Amino acid sequence: MLKNSGRPGVPCDTPSCYITSSGSWARALFFAILFGSSTVAAARSSDIQDEESFEQIIAAQQAQIDAQQQELAAQKAMILKLAQQVRQFTSNGHEPPVVVDKDASSQAEESSIPATQVQKPEPDWPGSFGLFGTETRLVLDGFVQLDLIHDSDAIGAPCQFITATIPTDGGTMVQGAGGETNFCVNTSRLSLESRTPTRAGQVKTFISTDLYGDALSTSPEPRLRQAYAELSGALLGGDILLGQAWGTYVDLEAWPNILDFEGPGSAIAVRQPMVRWSKRTSSSTDFQIALEQPGDGMVDGADMLTGWPDLVTNFKWSFAGGSHLRGAGILRDIRVSADDQPAESTTGWGIAGSGKVALTAHNNLVFEVSYGKGVGAYYNNGPLNGVFDPTASKIMLLPLFAYYVGFEHDWSEKLTSTVLYSALKVDNLDSQPDETGHKSAYFSLNLIWHATPQQMYGIEFLSGGRRDKGGAEGTDNRIQLTGHYSLF
Repeated sequence: MLKNSGRPGVPCDTPSCYITSSGSWARALFFAILFGSSTVAAARSSDIQDEESFEQIIAAQQAQIDAQQQELAAQKAMILKLAQQVRQFTSNGHEPPVVVDKDASSQAEESSIPATQVQKPEPDWPGSFGLFGTETRLVLDGFVQLDLIHDSDAIGAPCQFITATIPTDGGTMVQGAGGETNFCVNTSRLSLESRTPTRAGQVKTFISTDLYGDALSTSPEPRLRQAYAELSGALLGGDILLGQAWGTYVDLEAWPNILDFEGPGSAIAVRQPMVRWSKRTSSSTDFQIALEQPGDGMVDGADMLTGWPDLVTNFKWSFAGGSHLRGAGILRDIRVSADDQPAESTTGWGIAGSGKVALTAHNNLVFEVSYGKGVGAYYNNGPLNGVFDPTASKIMLLPLFAYYVGFEHDWSEKLTSTVLYSALKVDNLDSQPDETGHKSAYFSLNLIWHATPQQMYGIEFLSGGRRDKGGAEGTDNRIQLTGHYSLF
């Protein structure tokens, strides 16, 4: 093989030529390796410097995190210590100090009132939601109910079992003398409740409506049931209620678990405008006193006037297991005018005892017994308050005695039954017409299935009768099927 000697056109055949040529390549290779090694070393040195800088940054951040954790731990320990001091302070009967922002004039003006008096509604108040921009919480509630009703005889109230409307002369076919069936949704209801904290106490408002604008019709017409505001702890540690609510003479906790909307004719059941003061007098006793709307009811032969408000009071004793006993009393100014003559007045009065007694874990007894004169307007059947004697210009009040007793049984957590009997009697005057109501009776027996917290279905048998002063009687038997669906 011929190699070039380095001069053009001259071949190189001697070993020296090869040596010379190989040395050039060796030197080139040596310099290449040397240059490459220098480059790699420089790059390696740069990488080491970058790693050291990165490690320094990580170490600095870790130091900051450790410092923040120590600071948070110190703050947590301080908060726990302060909370313990507050608990010890309040357990000795003291109130926590009020923290006032000195820069806020509105807060400074209120600083004399302890902050602990502001009773905020519970955020977990079932079904409640906050009103944007305020501390008020609201609950919208209600239900839809359909009652399928069949009567065997005539009655003047197709959707409610009002025994006072049962005809004593047999009734007419229009009144259902041959039996009738009705579908009613009038019991359906809608309500709105609010709770707002104030410096004086919590303000509760409540408004509800149903569709019993016409109690003697199946046509649904809106009706206001309740509309009131109640301020807790407003006067002498008691609550003040203003507006229309269930009367102070009424014991709702002793109301039987029945499907009929009306309930027993002998029951005290009225809603009306009032001003009421309520006080929890001990861990087991409660007291209420109220001034309520005067002039309700009728006095035969004269027009009722509104003189002085009705004075109503009650006292309740509560016991273990949900039992309670309750006594109530009422004084009324019965004031009338006959033929636009000067007003005549007298005093009506009434007393009532009621309660609920837990007999066993699955059996309850509910009852109410009452007596009075001139208090007919407070009862479901609504008998007359009295009769005006034009000859003597005198109001003759009618004595009234009423009672009901019911037995409630839980077959299971979802299946319940109630059996109930009630009676009402008015002592009529000789001067009253023979067709004036004298006695009434009411019986009910049901089976109710609480399918879910929102759904309830039931069947109820009702039987009732009425007797007039002259001896005429009327009766009716009813079967009621009910489907009840809560909105929420």
